[in-house]
Amino acid sequence: MKKKIIGLLSVLTIGTFYISTASAAEKMVGMPNPMVAYNTVAEAKVAAGFQPLYLPSISGYHVNQVWVIGGDLIDIEYASDNEPVGKFRLRTARCTELTNDNISGIYGATWNKEKINGLSVAIAEIYYEKDMPIDYAAHWTHNNMLFSVSGEKLTYREFWRLLEHGLVELSQNYF
Repeated sequence: MKKKIIGLLSVLTIGTFYISTASAAEKMVGMPNPMVAYNTVAEAKVAAGFQPLYLPSISGYHVNQVWVIGGDLIDIEYASDNEPVGKFRLRTARCTELTNDNISGIYGATWNKEKINGLSVAIAEIYYEKDMPIDYAAHWTHNNMLFSVSGEKLTYREFWRLLEHGLVELSQNYF
Protein backbone atom coordinates (compact mmCIF):
# COMPACT_ATOMS: atom_id res chain seq x y z
CA MET A 1 0.00 0.00 0.00
CA LYS A 2 2.84 2.38 0.87
CA LYS A 3 4.40 1.75 -2.54
CA LYS A 4 1.14 2.65 -4.29
CA ILE A 5 0.79 5.88 -2.31
CA ILE A 6 4.44 6.84 -2.95
CA GLY A 7 4.00 6.01 -6.64
CA LEU A 8 0.82 8.07 -6.86
CA LEU A 9 2.45 11.03 -5.09
CA SER A 10 5.44 10.79 -7.42
CA VAL A 11 3.19 10.91 -10.49
CA LEU A 12 1.24 13.87 -9.08
CA THR A 13 4.44 15.73 -8.19
CA ILE A 14 5.93 15.20 -11.66
CA GLY A 15 2.63 16.18 -13.29
CA THR A 16 2.36 19.33 -11.21
CA PHE A 17 5.95 20.25 -12.05
CA TYR A 18 5.31 19.72 -15.76
CA ILE A 19 2.12 21.82 -15.75
CA SER A 20 3.69 24.71 -13.82
CA THR A 21 6.74 24.65 -16.13
CA ALA A 22 4.50 24.77 -19.21
CA SER A 23 2.48 27.68 -17.77
CA ALA A 24 5.65 29.61 -16.93
CA ALA A 25 6.99 29.04 -20.44
CA GLU A 26 3.76 30.33 -21.97
CA LYS A 27 3.87 33.50 -19.89
CA MET A 28 7.48 34.29 -20.76
CA VAL A 29 7.09 34.35 -24.56
CA GLY A 30 8.34 37.69 -25.96
CA MET A 31 7.84 41.21 -24.70
CA PRO A 32 4.45 42.90 -24.51
CA ASN A 33 3.57 45.02 -27.54
CA PRO A 34 3.81 48.71 -26.56
CA MET A 35 1.27 49.60 -29.30
CA VAL A 36 -2.34 49.29 -28.17
CA ALA A 37 -5.00 49.82 -30.84
CA TYR A 38 -8.15 51.84 -30.15
CA ASN A 39 -11.35 52.27 -32.16
CA THR A 40 -11.52 56.05 -31.79
CA VAL A 41 -9.32 59.03 -31.03
CA ALA A 42 -11.52 59.69 -27.97
CA GLU A 43 -10.67 56.24 -26.54
CA ALA A 44 -6.95 56.83 -27.12
CA LYS A 45 -7.24 60.23 -25.43
CA VAL A 46 -8.69 58.62 -22.30
CA ALA A 47 -6.03 55.88 -22.29
CA ALA A 48 -3.08 58.29 -22.68
CA GLY A 49 -4.54 61.02 -20.46
CA PHE A 50 -4.19 63.94 -22.88
CA GLN A 51 -5.73 65.45 -26.00
CA PRO A 52 -3.78 64.67 -29.21
CA LEU A 53 -3.38 66.99 -32.18
CA TYR A 54 -6.26 66.06 -34.46
CA LEU A 55 -7.06 66.89 -38.08
CA PRO A 56 -10.82 67.19 -38.71
CA SER A 57 -12.39 65.22 -41.56
CA ILE A 58 -13.21 68.44 -43.41
CA SER A 59 -9.52 68.38 -44.41
CA GLY A 60 -10.16 65.55 -46.88
CA TYR A 61 -8.54 62.93 -44.64
CA HIS A 62 -10.20 60.45 -42.30
CA VAL A 63 -8.88 58.52 -39.32
CA ASN A 64 -7.84 55.04 -40.43
CA GLN A 65 -6.21 53.61 -37.28
CA VAL A 66 -5.38 54.84 -33.76
CA TRP A 67 -2.78 53.57 -31.29
CA VAL A 68 -1.33 54.53 -27.94
CA ILE A 69 2.35 53.62 -27.79
CA GLY A 70 3.93 52.96 -24.42
CA GLY A 71 0.98 54.59 -22.69
CA ASP A 72 2.19 58.12 -23.45
CA LEU A 73 2.23 58.70 -27.23
CA ILE A 74 -0.87 58.84 -29.43
CA ASP A 75 -0.36 57.74 -33.05
CA ILE A 76 -3.18 58.45 -35.53
CA GLU A 77 -3.05 57.16 -39.11
CA TYR A 78 -5.04 59.20 -41.62
CA ALA A 79 -5.96 58.22 -45.18
CA SER A 80 -6.97 60.54 -47.99
CA ASP A 81 -10.58 60.58 -49.14
CA ASN A 82 -9.34 61.01 -52.74
CA GLU A 83 -7.51 58.73 -55.18
CA PRO A 84 -4.64 57.97 -55.17
CA VAL A 85 -4.91 57.35 -51.44
CA GLY A 86 -2.18 59.15 -49.54
CA LYS A 87 -1.59 58.42 -45.87
CA PHE A 88 0.11 60.12 -43.00
CA ARG A 89 0.80 59.39 -39.35
CA LEU A 90 0.28 62.11 -36.79
CA ARG A 91 1.87 61.61 -33.39
CA THR A 92 1.42 63.62 -30.19
CA ALA A 93 3.16 63.26 -26.82
CA ARG A 94 3.83 65.36 -23.76
CA CYS A 95 7.35 66.71 -23.25
CA THR A 96 9.15 64.95 -20.42
CA GLU A 97 12.73 64.99 -19.24
CA LEU A 98 13.27 61.59 -20.84
CA THR A 99 11.59 62.34 -24.17
CA ASN A 100 13.57 63.14 -27.29
CA ASP A 101 11.95 65.94 -29.29
CA ASN A 102 11.73 63.63 -32.34
CA ILE A 103 8.83 61.24 -31.81
CA SER A 104 8.46 60.41 -35.53
CA GLY A 105 10.08 56.98 -35.30
CA ILE A 106 12.20 57.86 -38.33
CA TYR A 107 15.93 57.50 -37.79
CA GLY A 108 18.88 58.11 -40.08
CA ALA A 109 17.18 60.91 -42.02
CA THR A 110 18.65 64.38 -42.49
CA TRP A 111 16.43 66.88 -40.70
CA ASN A 112 16.40 70.50 -41.93
CA LYS A 113 14.93 73.30 -39.80
CA GLU A 114 12.26 75.49 -41.38
CA LYS A 115 10.15 78.28 -39.87
CA ILE A 116 6.42 77.71 -40.23
CA ASN A 117 4.14 80.32 -38.67
CA GLY A 118 7.05 81.34 -36.43
CA LEU A 119 7.72 77.80 -35.13
CA SER A 120 10.91 75.88 -35.82
CA VAL A 121 9.92 72.66 -37.62
CA ALA A 122 12.38 69.91 -38.58
CA ILE A 123 11.57 68.44 -42.01
CA ALA A 124 13.13 65.42 -43.72
CA GLU A 125 12.87 63.78 -47.10
CA ILE A 126 12.84 60.01 -46.72
CA TYR A 127 14.90 58.25 -49.40
CA TYR A 128 14.21 54.64 -50.27
CA GLU A 129 15.97 54.19 -53.62
CA LYS A 130 18.86 55.97 -55.35
CA ASP A 131 18.36 59.51 -54.01
CA MET A 132 14.69 59.54 -54.96
CA PRO A 133 12.56 61.10 -52.21
CA ILE A 134 9.34 59.21 -51.75
CA ASP A 135 8.02 60.35 -48.40
CA TYR A 136 8.33 63.33 -46.08
CA ALA A 137 8.35 63.75 -42.32
CA ALA A 138 8.36 66.63 -39.83
CA HIS A 139 8.50 67.14 -36.09
CA TRP A 140 8.14 70.16 -33.82
CA THR A 141 7.54 71.22 -30.23
CA HIS A 142 5.02 73.74 -28.92
CA ASN A 143 3.99 74.51 -25.31
CA ASN A 144 5.48 71.36 -23.79
CA MET A 145 3.91 69.09 -26.40
CA LEU A 146 5.70 67.08 -29.09
CA PHE A 147 4.27 66.55 -32.56
CA SER A 148 5.35 64.64 -35.65
CA VAL A 149 3.86 63.78 -39.00
CA SER A 150 5.15 61.39 -41.65
CA GLY A 151 3.53 61.17 -45.07
CA GLU A 152 3.19 58.26 -47.44
CA LYS A 153 2.37 58.81 -51.13
CA LEU A 154 1.93 62.56 -50.60
CA THR A 155 3.47 65.16 -52.89
CA TYR A 156 5.76 67.71 -51.28
CA ARG A 157 3.16 70.39 -52.01
CA GLU A 158 0.40 68.42 -50.22
CA PHE A 159 2.71 67.61 -47.30
CA TRP A 160 3.71 71.27 -46.95
CA ARG A 161 0.03 72.36 -47.14
CA LEU A 162 -0.84 69.92 -44.34
CA LEU A 163 1.99 71.32 -42.23
CA GLU A 164 1.60 75.05 -42.82
CA HIS A 165 -2.16 75.43 -43.12
CA GLY A 166 -3.19 72.52 -40.97
CA LEU A 167 -1.11 70.78 -38.36
CA VAL A 168 1.34 73.47 -37.22
CA GLU A 169 -1.41 76.09 -37.14
CA LEU A 170 -3.73 73.76 -35.17
CA SER A 171 -0.94 72.98 -32.68
CA GLN A 172 -0.40 76.71 -32.12
CA ASN A 173 -4.10 77.43 -31.66
CA TYR A 174 -5.04 74.50 -29.43
CA PHE A 175 -1.92 73.65 -27.41
